[in-house]
Amino acid sequence: MNTELTLEKPPVEAPAQKPSAPESHHATEDRPPTRPSFLRLAFIGLVAVGAFVALAYAGLQARNKQTENREATAIAPSDRLRVLTTLPEQPPDHVDQVLPGTAVPYLETAVYARTSGYLKRWLVDIGDPVKEGQLLAEIDTPEVNAQLLQARAALAESKANLVRSEANENLSRVNLDRAQNLSNTNAFSKQEFDAADAAYKVAAATTKVTEATIKANEASVKRLEDLQSFQKITAPFTGVVTARNFDAGALVVADNSANAKELFHLARIDTLRIFADVPQTYASSVTAGMAAPVSRREAPGREFGGQVSRTTHSLDPTTRTLRVQVDVPNADGALLPGMYLQVRFRLKPAAKVLRVPGAAVITRAEGTKVAIVDATNTVRYRTVKTGRDFGTSIEIVQGLAATERLVIRPGDDLPEGMAVEPVTGSAQ
Repeated sequence: MNTELTLEKPPVEAPAQKPSAPESHHATEDRPPTRPSFLRLAFIGLVAVGAFVALAYAGLQARNKQTENREATAIAPSDRLRVLTTLPEQPPDHVDQVLPGTAVPYLETAVYARTSGYLKRWLVDIGDPVKEGQLLAEIDTPEVNAQLLQARAALAESKANLVRSEANENLSRVNLDRAQNLSNTNAFSKQEFDAADAAYKVAAATTKVTEATIKANEASVKRLEDLQSFQKITAPFTGVVTARNFDAGALVVADNSANAKELFHLARIDTLRIFADVPQTYASSVTAGMAAPVSRREAPGREFGGQVSRTTHSLDPTTRTLRVQVDVPNADGALLPGMYLQVRFRLKPAAKVLRVPGAAVITRAEGTKVAIVDATNTVRYRTVKTGRDFGTSIEIVQGLAATERLVIRPGDDLPEGMAVEPVTGSAQ
């Protein structure tokens, strides 16, 4: 064959020139196939082993799944309805009851004018802190000043009249004594003695009238001096000015009627009083001296220490709540009067009050009920008495034990006496 003849040719006899393209293609087709390398054979073996292992693992998983399904089918009874159940929540030792409260100043008063006149000047304005006894304003009272001068003059006149009355009384006494001596010797007539006696009594009475007039004039002077002292308006306690209603030169009239306008309004805010209304359920647990911290929404995470100072010891018959006063120190002024605050009371819970999910309570024509699962896994309906409704949960105050299992969302398709399979679940 041509192939064998070509192989037997020695290499030295090969043509020196480069073969043409057709001849080179013909030589390639006549070359024998090369043998596969060792690395390629090893890679093919590894791929085959991996595929075998994957198939074995998949078969093992499928077998385990079938076994689990058979076991679940054997365990779960097919003839009982599965229902979600839960236990009532036990009441804690203490309950934090957060109630709304209103802040008011510890002391608050309106300052009125006690004398009529013109406002001479004011020394403080709204927002200014003041000390007890500090001068706030001055009132010019020319009419009171004139009346005081007149009263003092009348007092001086009455004192002078007292001297004259006392002199007349002494003279009348001397005349009476002389008439008495002469009357004993029959040298003085009875008529003259009676006249001397009457004159003495008149002089003595005049002296007493003058003394009374002096006391009246002294009282008038004292009253006008007091009115004059009211020209200076001072602070009754340490606090802050929250209102000023008159300017300098305004006519100020001392008026005790309800229409009178105040000069200043003062409030003590270094300590605030917080008033909150505690529901009847916890009213008996609130006592004076217990801690009641206060917070506000504008400062989350911060509480202000407060303490219950007093209660009304009587419930409001309209709201059935107890009014409680909480005193809160406010040295830094972080709280302001009129603020809406939250007061946290740590109270003892009401006895035998349980809390259950709202979905476990049903309302029917015969009353409010819950569905329970007894020891034989049978549904029983129980009439209960509810307390407060928190939306997701409701208080049960009567008719339920803490160890009884409740059915969550029993619905209308769960009849009395039906055997079920309870499953612990959640109302969420």
